[in-house]
Amino acid sequence: MVTVIVGGVVLLVVVAILWKMISDKRKGKNSCSCGSDCSHCHGACGR
Repeated sequence: MVTVIVGGVVLLVVVAILWKMISDKRKGKNSCSCGSDCSHCHGACGR
């Protein structure tokens, strides 16, 4: 029973992270730490 509870908690955390990433992408936020200037990141940023 404990395994099911821990698995449910882990699943909720993963879903929350994915929800946040999708929400940020829809709002146009970029996870890049270069300030959206990818020329300084050497191609590490996604466009």
